Amino acid sequence: MGFKAKARKKRDAAAAKAGTDNKIKEEYVGETKCDVAGCSNWADKKIGGRRKAYEWAVDVWGDNGISNDSRRVTLCKTHYKVGKKHKKDDPDAWS
Repeated sequence: MGFKAKARKKRDAAAAKAGTDNKIKEEYVGETKCDVAGCSNWADKKIGGRRKAYEWAVDVWGDNGISNDSRRVTLCKTHYKVGKKHKKDDPDAWS
């Protein structure tokens, strides 16, 4: 029996003795909605959401595509990735 097998065996024995089981994690319920019009996803940082400038979002989705008129726009993970891909070749985004 090698080192890893012994360690695995001891870890399993200790977990059984302590009574810990593999518990199912509860699904995270978000607090902040995505500001892209028609999107119902959560935009919390914990699950991949981001906050970007309003002008950055308007360049990607247009003025009618954003449902909030504040200085910062909250985006869900999928819309943040879409915006990044859209702005990838824009030379103004890097300067």
